[in-house]
Amino acid sequence: MITALKIYTRDMLIGFTAYGLVLFGVNSYLSGTGADLPQAAQAGLALLPMLPVLLVVRAVLVFARSWDELQRKKAMESVLIAFFLVGFGTFAYGFLEGVGFPKLDIIWVMPMLIGAQGLALSFVSWTYR
Repeated sequence: MITALKIYTRDMLIGFTAYGLVLFGVNSYLSGTGADLPQAAQAGLALLPMLPVLLVVRAVLVFARSWDELQRKKAMESVLIAFFLVGFGTFAYGFLEGVGFPKLDIIWVMPMLIGAQGLALSFVSWTYR
């Protein structure tokens, strides 16, 4: 029988592999032949790598349904910590941009959320020992 972790690992590998391939293909095409396409077509192609990301989201949700109550509680606490850390941090940085700090590209918000959630989960798990 395949465990939830094995299914999660398999689905994540498939999702990230597909993401990498689609991202590479789209970027290669848009930097070459696709540069002459209308902006709407370029935008559609630029968003194409988000489709494999949905596979990753699905893998996380399916895996999370296999957790017990304590794992869910720790995950929820770590998500809230990450949400507020990144939320307040980017909100505060927005004010700093108004006084000349460099602009923060919005593409970095999701990686910051994921990283903050990982660190927060380590902290929350440590507090439950």
